[in-house]
Amino acid sequence: MRPRLCQATPTSYRLRLLCSLLAGSCVASFAPTAFAQASASSDDLKAQVAQMRQQMEAQQQVMQKMQQRLAELEAKESAQEKVSQAAPAAPVAPVTPAPSQAPAARLVASASVPEPSKPPPYRPPSAPAGVSEPLPEGYVRLGDTGNLLKLDLVAQLDTMIDNTYMGSSDLFVPSSIPVRGQPFYGSGWRTNLSARQSIFRMDFRRDTDYGTLKVVYKNNFFGGGTGDMPYNMQFFYGELDNTYYTLLAGYNISAFTDIDVFPNTLDYEGPNSFTFKYGPQIRFSPVLYRSGDSKLTLPLSMEKPNADITKVGNYSPYSRLADFTLGLRWETPDWHIQWANLFRDLGMQDSTNGHTQRTTAFATQLTGSTKVFDLDSAQGWFSNGHGYANFLQDISGLGLDAAFTSNGTLRAIRARGWGVGYTHGWTETLSSSASYGYLRISPTADMLIDRELPKSTKFASLNLAWQFSQRAMLGIEYLWGQNISLEDMRGQGQRVQTTLRYDLNP
Repeated sequence: MRPRLCQATPTSYRLRLLCSLLAGSCVASFAPTAFAQASASSDDLKAQVAQMRQQMEAQQQVMQKMQQRLAELEAKESAQEKVSQAAPAAPVAPVTPAPSQAPAARLVASASVPEPSKPPPYRPPSAPAGVSEPLPEGYVRLGDTGNLLKLDLVAQLDTMIDNTYMGSSDLFVPSSIPVRGQPFYGSGWRTNLSARQSIFRMDFRRDTDYGTLKVVYKNNFFGGGTGDMPYNMQFFYGELDNTYYTLLAGYNISAFTDIDVFPNTLDYEGPNSFTFKYGPQIRFSPVLYRSGDSKLTLPLSMEKPNADITKVGNYSPYSRLADFTLGLRWETPDWHIQWANLFRDLGMQDSTNGHTQRTTAFATQLTGSTKVFDLDSAQGWFSNGHGYANFLQDISGLGLDAAFTSNGTLRAIRARGWGVGYTHGWTETLSSSASYGYLRISPTADMLIDRELPKSTKFASLNLAWQFSQRAMLGIEYLWGQNISLEDMRGQGQRVQTTLRYDLNP
């Protein structure tokens, strides 16, 4: 809170005191002179009078200067008092909102005046819209609440030409490519247009005594409803971030997923072997070690379980425990590496007699990305485990987390996948990205599962994207995929996709 005249008032008081002392000094100097008039000669008296007159004139000049200074100080104090009375932030001494409003102003300032030593990281035109955590740019302050808000609207149109039927025509999913002997195998070219990658996102943030508090909401239109644009919520979570830890609660991507290694594909689905799953969760990431701009964190999470097991008879899937993740992440400004582990409890329960079958599941994943040259970057990931098929892009929802054996025992199915991505910036506004992914499941021979399900899939992509204005991008991408069933039947599919995207506030 602004101080009220606590420094200027003693100065004016001292000036008044000095004026009084000078006046007293004039009187004191006059008394001895008057006494001397009784005994001195006329010449002496004239000399004394002239000397006294000079002293009084000098003292009067000093008094005039001090009175002028006193008047200036009093006028300044009066103006400061009027300003402080009119200011809205000074009515009460113990003002608590002030600490939160000051950092908020710094966030807005940093958006308009970037630090010269830390330029914003290069973001290629082919990068997916609204995926990464936004920097404090483009925010507006919501009155005097201390809250900042950033709105982002992305309007996107994708045109896709496929050489065969692929199930969901809006997504390129290699596991949906028909293999020899299945319906629509070799069904021929077809065209589709989609605007489902359009996005609405809201980011709220404010500084608190415990760190930066963020609330993030985001949706696209890849929902399961009918129509061309079914609603699909992606994010709705709150996060508290400070020097020592990050605490997140709400609906978000699983902590097992490392979104920072997602390659820059124009296709929404991305590589087949990428681990990607949304769900309600609580996540705690303490900072174990910090060195300059680098840090070591320990991400921990408890997430909603979602056992993906094909129903058999009267059995239905369930989970007695939540999904848990435990990881280790080293992050620097130019590269990062992350090791994540997933622990699950998978079960099936008979709806008639309540009989249950349970098995445990575990998966581990190593991911990393690095900057290469000024405008290039590379990404890579590898995962392996039992009972985590629901986290893998290509086989999620196919009931391949676990299966019954011929003797009635429930067992988790082994799966593994890996992939790489590379982005090259030809210029600041022109970039290309390539990616490749491989996925495989290895059920035992006595497991009771459909033999037409995929045993392995492959994925490849190559694109060219042009940022023809600050907030608009035009791109073209070639996609290739292969599907091999458990019966070793094969099928291949190709797609050419063009994308036009407008991003209001990236």
